[in-house]
Amino acid sequence: MKKMSKKLLLVLGLMLCGATAGQAQTQSGKTGPWTLQEAIEYAITNNLQVKQNALSRDLSRLDLKQSQLNRVPTINGNTSYSINAGSFQDPVTFQLLTQSAQTGNVSLNANVPLFAGFQQLNTIKQNQLLLQASEQENLSVQNDITIQIVTAYLNILFANELINTSQLQRTLTQEQLNRTGVLFKAGSVAENAVLDLESQLATDELNLITAQNQRDVARLTLMQLLNIPTTESFEVLIPQIPEPDQEPIIVNGDQVYDAAVQILPAIKAANLRLQGAAKGLDVAKGGFYPRINLFGGVGSRYSSASQFLFGREETFNGYLQQSYFEDVAGSNLIRTVFVPSTSYLPVYGDYPLFDQLKDNINRQAGISIQIPIFNGFQVRNNVERAKLSQENARVAADIARNNLRQTIEQAYLDAVASQRRYAAAKQQVLASEKNFRNAELRLNSGVINTVDFNVIANTYRSAQSSLIQAKYEYTFKVKILDFYQGKPLTL
Repeated sequence: MKKMSKKLLLVLGLMLCGATAGQAQTQSGKTGPWTLQEAIEYAITNNLQVKQNALSRDLSRLDLKQSQLNRVPTINGNTSYSINAGSFQDPVTFQLLTQSAQTGNVSLNANVPLFAGFQQLNTIKQNQLLLQASEQENLSVQNDITIQIVTAYLNILFANELINTSQLQRTLTQEQLNRTGVLFKAGSVAENAVLDLESQLATDELNLITAQNQRDVARLTLMQLLNIPTTESFEVLIPQIPEPDQEPIIVNGDQVYDAAVQILPAIKAANLRLQGAAKGLDVAKGGFYPRINLFGGVGSRYSSASQFLFGREETFNGYLQQSYFEDVAGSNLIRTVFVPSTSYLPVYGDYPLFDQLKDNINRQAGISIQIPIFNGFQVRNNVERAKLSQENARVAADIARNNLRQTIEQAYLDAVASQRRYAAAKQQVLASEKNFRNAELRLNSGVINTVDFNVIANTYRSAQSSLIQAKYEYTFKVKILDFYQGKPLTL
């Protein structure tokens, strides 16, 4: 039963590992080793920072669209319904009534902005500049991710070379240990010679494990930048890296800066935001001007207290006696007549809702002018705030250019220093390798002891590590200089 459980767990573990690897392949759609260009293109599309910045760009696009639509007329409909009890003013007859009634109204209003101190026009121009800045910032984030991809990619290549060097060093030490062990058994060397080499072999094992851990960290960093699940099957294509002495630096820092300041998205974004801040100042100053609007509307009302007059009802009230006199005093009666008496009473009925709405239609149109006189210095403070924002944008642009210059100057100096260090390390490797080979022969002949041999061997190993480090540091700095000049990043 225990054996079956172990087998079942093993099968489930293999299935989970396969599912994880399949998920990584499905999400990336990539099989086989990754090239640098493939990693850059995939990261630009799938990196979360790039996606998040793209959303900010889309928000800027919506802001521009809304500022453009703010110039078109606005049309709004309104309606209300209420139940009244007690004393209220009838909205149709405007009479003061004391009864229960239902009232309502509907209206449709339009407003057309004619003039607002050019604020709408300047806002559109400002949002256009801010959208362009957001687009450049999105490209800048892509550039940052690209540099991070190159860094992680080169770190993997650097770690791989360290692994190969460490494996070779371990093999050489193991071979020397084997030979020394034979000599020890034959009684030609003391036991401490074997112990010294065993200690050196353990050090070589540690160096190999350290290099493997360094590679694993670089691989993990690259997979996280690509936004793909970690998998042991992830590999990068190992290209041929030219030696630094075969690819001299042909530009200086000033040339790189002059090119970068013209094409780098981060600098363009800073300049665009400075221009946008200037338009923001124009928007704030527009608050000093009057506002002119054209308005119009149509509406109607309803009241359940209103009744419709259908006509008049005629009623005969009999005959009325009328006397006629010759004088005003009424002393001489001439005659008396009887005339019919008729009264007319109004006949009211229900006044339907839609009939009232049709009969109570009202229309209006006009122009309004709002002149700012005093508003708590809001406009003046807005102008001051816009000036500060403009100055802040100017300082931010200067900081961006200054940081760019410092980064390029540092990269150039690092590249030159790495090239020099590579040349020195190359000579050191050649010299220490000869010394190491000679030391091997002398150790085998018993001329030197293992302590002296390990000192010479460690010098050789240190020279090899320095050579590899200088090579990849130089390659990275040169790629950074190429990148700032607008050249494609390839290995």
